[in-house]
Amino acid sequence: MRANDLGESLQSVQNRQFSAVYKFVREMPDLVMISYWQQLIVNIQAQKRRLDVEEEAAWVRLGGRPNIERSRELVSGGAKRMRQV
Repeated sequence: MRANDLGESLQSVQNRQFSAVYKFVREMPDLVMISYWQQLIVNIQAQKRRLDVEEEAAWVRLGGRPNIERSRELVSGGAKRMRQV
């Protein structure tokens, strides 16, 4: 078999594969769309988990999460002091 014949043969197989996929998508649009959206949700959830892990690692590097109550006291106390000056 010549190299050109082999290339044409591979192209023919690839064309048939694309044709089969096209026919499937054309005949099953609801299934394809449901699969698409389900995979999108899975990807978003995985990305959210990665971001949560990265956020925790950043807080660890910063020495822990700030105490929200203490932060509020500092902000309100600072505002009062500024008014007195």
